[in-house]
Amino acid sequence: MRPILKCVPLLPIILTGCIATSQENVTLPKGPPVQTVSTPYDRLIACVADKAKLHGVWAVGDIVDATGKFSSEFAGTGKYVSQGAGDMMQTTLIRAQAESVVNRRDPRPVITEIQLGIRDAKQFLLMDYYITGSINTLDFIPGAAAEVTIAGVGPRYRQNRALVGLDLHLTDARSSEVLAAVNISKQIFADEAGFGIGRFFGETLVDIDISGQNREPLQLSLRSMLQFGLYEMLSQLNSDLRADCQQIVESIEGVEDNEASPS
Repeated sequence: MRPILKCVPLLPIILTGCIATSQENVTLPKGPPVQTVSTPYDRLIACVADKAKLHGVWAVGDIVDATGKFSSEFAGTGKYVSQGAGDMMQTTLIRAQAESVVNRRDPRPVITEIQLGIRDAKQFLLMDYYITGSINTLDFIPGAAAEVTIAGVGPRYRQNRALVGLDLHLTDARSSEVLAAVNISKQIFADEAGFGIGRFFGETLVDIDISGQNREPLQLSLRSMLQFGLYEMLSQLNSDLRADCQQIVESIEGVEDNEASPS
């Protein structure tokens, strides 16, 4: 049922408005539909699933945010980088069709059952391989800006960038030997363009400003970096995988081939 609106004075001197009282629900705005957002590297993970055979039991440990950077946007304080990188990597392993993926992200449910005596810890699969790492770089790079104004009228443009970097390690759980390691970085791009008009009409100043902004989504880019990182680690262990899937990497604009260092 639509809420009953009552007209009450908001600013008695200049305007009045209609607002819902505290006893009624307001109509919620409808936004875009829910969807699974894909990244350019989804095809790369599909190639890994097709060409590489991830035998054994795989798990993901901590992939921590070690940037130390906080944001105060939206009248609150939080971290710039998602704290769910480990969950993103676990999903990536499943999509890469690892033979078996065990959940070591949150052991509390199974530990509770063990402590209650209703489950035997010996039933759990032992890990063969696990992935850990950290997001350890978040540098804000000053961008270029330009503005031209003639008689109060003119365009403006500015851009900004952020550099995000992470390290990932693939470890043999039986020996704790690090089998592969990668460090990956990506620039996040944002720009803004606008046009302003500030003119006097008689004794009245009219100021009009029109602008638009574009900003690459940071967290979606992080998922892309994790997908690319898994491919790079597996390529260090299996040179045939690079031969089969590297053309997908090369088709993605702005990505360079990080060849594994010779041992």
